[in-house]
Amino acid sequence: MQALPNAICPLCGGANSCAPAQAGRLDVECWCTKAAISPEALARVPAELRNKACLCPRCASATSAED
Repeated sequence: MQALPNAICPLCGGANSCAPAQAGRLDVECWCTKAAISPEALARVPAELRNKACLCPRCASATSAED
């Protein structure tokens, strides 16, 4: 399995800081492995973008669309 080369957050369009996406490998540790990801933020990811790109740290910790 290979990391998808998508470095764009599906919520804000900014850089998602995904180390595996940047490296193109899944054996690279990413910031998200040690972060709490908001279920509310995950729920806002459009269906067509789910499992295609990681959230950025700011969006991953947001609990509402206004955050």
